[in-house]
Amino acid sequence: DHDVDCAGDYYGDAVVDECGVCGGDGIADGACDCDGNVEDCNGVCGGDTVADGCGVCGGDNSSCEAPEEFIYEQSTQQAYYYFYSATIEGVELEPDDWVGAFNGDICVGAKQWNTSLCSNGVCEVPVMGEAYDPNGDLYEFLEGYMTPGDIPSFKIFDASKNLYYDATPSEEHPWLNGQLFISELL
Repeated sequence: DHDVDCAGDYYGDAVVDECGVCGGDGIADGACDCDGNVEDCNGVCGGDTVADGCGVCGGDNSSCEAPEEFIYEQSTQQAYYYFYSATIEGVELEPDDWVGAFNGDICVGAKQWNTSLCSNGVCEVPVMGEAYDPNGDLYEFLEGYMTPGDIPSFKIFDASKNLYYDATPSEEHPWLNGQLFISELL
């Protein structure tokens, strides 16, 4: 009978949606199919490819390029400085911004400040120390890096403005190899 809708009501207005549900809402906002799947970064409905910390779809975090002043060498001697929040004049950093750690004018660690890739939004900055070869000689490429008791200074690179800012942590922690330090604010 042409006066009955899909719910069996005479002169009703229920129709079968694109998912085959009588009176349904169809594909949910943000979904790409009736099962509620979403597109991955490659545009594949229900796919599982994600963007890495450098923003590269399916990447392995190897393509990130640190700002020029934030290039540093890896060391076996390292500590991590965690910050609950990092701001420029009270405004939270953007995912493309960077935080660098320094001993004097030597960059000893850096991190792109994408809080979505940090543990519960709390990001850490690796801070490298001087290290020695098996003969007890300082590796030249680590000369001037942190030694126990040194207090690192920090800088922020604002990617949108291409500017560097000196940054002051809410707490100062003397560097010590293998330690984790937590501060409220940078």
